[in-house]
Amino acid sequence: MKTRNRFQAIVLGFAALAIMGSCSKDDSNNVENPNDSNLPANETWVIYNTGSGWAGGIYALKNDKSREINLADKPFLQVSSSLGGRIVGKTLYKVNSTSNAQGILKMDLNDAGRVVEGKFLPSQSTKYITNYHIASPTEGYYWDDVRGGLKVQTFNPTTMERTGEIDFSALSEGLPNESAGQLIIAKRDDKLYVDLLLGTLQTGNWQVTPKEKVAAIAVYDLTKKEIVGVTKFAGTTHLGVFIDHVLWSLDEVTGDLYFATVGDMKLQPIDYSSKILRIKKGETTFDQSFSVDIKDYQFTAEFNRLFVHNNKIYTTIPSRAVSYYGGGQHGVRYRADVWYWNEIDVATKKATRLNIPADSFYGTSNPFYHNGEIYFLSNNTTENFFGVNQYNPTTGVIKETFRLKESGRLNGFNIIVD
Repeated sequence: MKTRNRFQAIVLGFAALAIMGSCSKDDSNNVENPNDSNLPANETWVIYNTGSGWAGGIYALKNDKSREINLADKPFLQVSSSLGGRIVGKTLYKVNSTSNAQGILKMDLNDAGRVVEGKFLPSQSTKYITNYHIASPTEGYYWDDVRGGLKVQTFNPTTMERTGEIDFSALSEGLPNESAGQLIIAKRDDKLYVDLLLGTLQTGNWQVTPKEKVAAIAVYDLTKKEIVGVTKFAGTTHLGVFIDHVLWSLDEVTGDLYFATVGDMKLQPIDYSSKILRIKKGETTFDQSFSVDIKDYQFTAEFNRLFVHNNKIYTTIPSRAVSYYGGGQHGVRYRADVWYWNEIDVATKKATRLNIPADSFYGTSNPFYHNGEIYFLSNNTTENFFGVNQYNPTTGVIKETFRLKESGRLNGFNIIVD
């Protein structure tokens, strides 16, 4: 999905949370007492908060954690765009600087436990399109269209210095809009997997129209320093959504790699619907026998979250048909309390709605696994719930981690362990 200079407005507008009738709602999900006060003393909770807009603060709570959190008078790092971030060890990273300059910002916790601004790696682009992936404290990758749409840049996440680039230009077909890694940069073992999009950005659209209607991933061998090949999957298009919204997931139990496509979000053609795809462990091509199709649960709609653990897919499915372009409101109606968290069994494709409040998709953070449980973020104006629930996939027990009180939306959540 290539974009124009107005990409940020589009990015910040994708969303909501709900599920459809054909998915089974499992009311047997056990819910523990949300007032449980046994909070892990060795955890620091990082909260990305916003008000009615997108500016906000990044908070770090350790000794002042609670099940109901009022952020008033708590110290924070002010940022112009508070859309969540990523964590490597005890270091935080997010798209763009505190003032919203394009690039990648490193953030640390100071001696007082507050989030403070660290080093910044600027993008040469002025558009909101700096995709990145951090594989380790010394190995990072990012995409900068000014340096070349078919090139992936490398950097050191500790020093925040650019170290080189990986060139995919050999895959060019001479089309007006070509990119490799604009929305997907994933690493598994010694291979890098990046989305490949070759096409034309047409007037009135913010997604590139691909020349060939397929989802395509280019695979690069980091050891041999060569392109392994390009794997394609027909019947869908457009891998990924936005740069600060990851739509790939590595199942750490099975080693399988998953990707979500959103299709053409303007036309929403049924023949090229949103799907979840897989590249199995030890392979570099799509598993052509496997896909999870949004049409089997709700349509028109798209998969807009993705986390996979132990052969279970965790994503949101809306309770009604949705269109990002619907009503001429630029995603406003899309961001309603209609998106519900579901667990989809990889083998049977059965979707089970989790007993977690619906979300409006103002925050785009994916679930994550921590200490035996999976954490889910929800913003729900109807129920006045802005918080996190944790789910034990072994026991089925769901517990409210915390909720914000009179503190706006929750756009991201990380856990740092001492």
